[in-house]
Amino acid sequence: MDPVGMRDPFWGRPQGARCVGWPAVDFGWALQPASLRYRGDALSQETTSDKRLSLRRLLVLGDPAFQYSLVPRKRLPVVAIDLPTDTDGGDRAVEYLRPIDTASASIRLLPEDSIPVEVPVEAVRPTWCGCSISESLRIGLGMVWPDAAATERIEFLSPIMVLRLHESPDRTRVEVLACTRLREVGAVFARVAECEFPAPARVDDVVAVALKSAGNLREHVAVENQTFRNLVPGVEIENKITLRGDVSIWRLTSDIAAQVGSASFPGFIPDVGNEVQRWEVFQHTFEVLSPAAERGYIAFQEQPSGAFMLKHKVFAEDTLRRVETFRHNLTVPGKDFAAFLDTEYPHLTVRALRTFSRTRFDVNLESSATGHFFGIEIDEVRTAGDEHVLRQAEIAYHRSRIHVGLDIATVESELERLTNLVDSYLIRNNVDRERTFYSKLSFLRDIESRSKATLPAGS
Repeated sequence: MDPVGMRDPFWGRPQGARCVGWPAVDFGWALQPASLRYRGDALSQETTSDKRLSLRRLLVLGDPAFQYSLVPRKRLPVVAIDLPTDTDGGDRAVEYLRPIDTASASIRLLPEDSIPVEVPVEAVRPTWCGCSISESLRIGLGMVWPDAAATERIEFLSPIMVLRLHESPDRTRVEVLACTRLREVGAVFARVAECEFPAPARVDDVVAVALKSAGNLREHVAVENQTFRNLVPGVEIENKITLRGDVSIWRLTSDIAAQVGSASFPGFIPDVGNEVQRWEVFQHTFEVLSPAAERGYIAFQEQPSGAFMLKHKVFAEDTLRRVETFRHNLTVPGKDFAAFLDTEYPHLTVRALRTFSRTRFDVNLESSATGHFFGIEIDEVRTAGDEHVLRQAEIAYHRSRIHVGLDIATVESELERLTNLVDSYLIRNNVDRERTFYSKLSFLRDIESRSKATLPAGS
């Protein structure tokens, strides 16, 4: 039997308390019914003003068996840590806590078989540091839990959840966010349930009830390679900003990455542990002229193994959404791409365009309200031989975190909000730019058109 399901909270459920979530959902969809996109009951009926009130937050440490199929350590206590108040309020798909964000002056030890104990705090210091409990918290807990050495070790504690308490005169609505990623730079928590309590609600009761939901969605939250879904597979959703002049794409990348989560990019957190990526490819491009339903381009990108990845993008005009498919590990004898296309795609009419190198630096980030992941992809394209250059900032949707409240309808609106923030950043930094959907295909077409216009008559 599942140890998570076997473990009871230490106290009985308070009168009137209830939790809702998605303990089991089939995620093989593109769009959930409206009743599933949000909580689908009275808990989702809060007013706009409720969302903007300051709210209390708790970090809860405990036995990893609350989230994983481990043998429960029944004498291991739970620790409730008051975090700084969230002055912005609102619901969150995700919380990101750096070590400094876990500093607290109010810590409570909740043993299973005795009364709760306040942990003495001499100074406000971080309580969780990267992948382990902080030394100051270890010392503080040792002072109030003297029997630890004979039963369980303090170091067995792990971040289990963050609780966001939306308090009002008649009720307390609690968002339960379970730990989904631990890195030295910080911890990430995803929303798995909501609980409701009649006011006033005691923190000890809130923690005990919320722990019942810590294992919700655990196949997606606790298992790192199952935490995301692309809600629009096979479709690229991307805004573009063309950069004019001699712009350093690395300076822009490093500066933007440092500002994610600040007032310049509010409501976004870094893709923790994967904040920046750097890429380079050499691409051989063929424009697809017909049939009309497949117009766009096919590109070959050579891999270190010598094999090629084929990318086929279908679009009649430069626009927000473009269909794209990929084929991997292809062998192209003699790098004769035209012959390969004649064999594999005989129904297509194509023309060869210039080969180019593309250097791309990505800033990866996530919307804390919606759980959608985006990339600010700043690139420089240089054609081979004649050195035509294109620099752009592409703002692209990547995937979405699986959580309670996941909503495909917010992808494009949050992408637009992020694009406007990037554009505002460029304006503040005096970067000459143009908001556009200008594609690499249009760039190569324009080069061909200009080259033909300069040819001598009759050539």
